Amino acid sequence: MKVTITTLLLSISLISIAQVPDWTETTCDGTEYNMQTELNKGNAVLIDFSAMWCTPCNTIAPATEDIWQNFDSGNDNLMVFGFLYQDNSFNTSDCQDEFVWTTAHGLSYPEFIDIEDVLFEYVDAYSDNGSVGFPWLLLFLPEDSQHTEDYLAYNGHNIEEVNQILNDVWVPQLGIEENLSSEKTLVKIVDQLGRETSYKPNTALIYVYSDGSTKKVFTLE
Repeated sequence: MKVTITTLLLSISLISIAQVPDWTETTCDGTEYNMQTELNKGNAVLIDFSAMWCTPCNTIAPATEDIWQNFDSGNDNLMVFGFLYQDNSFNTSDCQDEFVWTTAHGLSYPEFIDIEDVLFEYVDAYSDNGSVGFPWLLLFLPEDSQHTEDYLAYNGHNIEEVNQILNDVWVPQLGIEENLSSEKTLVKIVDQLGRETSYKPNTALIYVYSDGSTKKVFTLE
């Protein structure tokens, strides 16, 4: 597939097709998710198509995690799903790649591998010429009083503009009043076995914050 980094298109005018393409995917830890199920729950859904070789994908991954954390890790009417297309050698991603990717960027939202079929289906539905640039971000909002169907609220590459739509459109719709960018403090650091520890380079760690959220951290030195 031709993959190019293209100019961002911000679309609050909202693109709609007859039905959002459905999918059922399973994470490497065995947890299954379904697109239509999440929308039927009344959740917004942010999809991030990325590849390990893609420099901008690596850049925005922590910001995507921040959005996930700000919406209480899936408990505040937003689900974030990562679709990891290829590794650094342009091979189809596998569970080892998923571990390296999520650990390197401290990602805790669900990440899927071997996702070519879903990617191509969404390219067919939402690209003009069969070509998309990575990272490719798609934000879907569930039907409401003004929309009789679930709809695509964003199609582009800029995570800050996704955040803007969430704050300007989705948050008021939910009636959420809390400040989604409120400060939180680090409470403790634990290792993969849950044992409290201190900062260590080249080691997978979990940061636990005052608001109950956690973040995987791996720092190379």
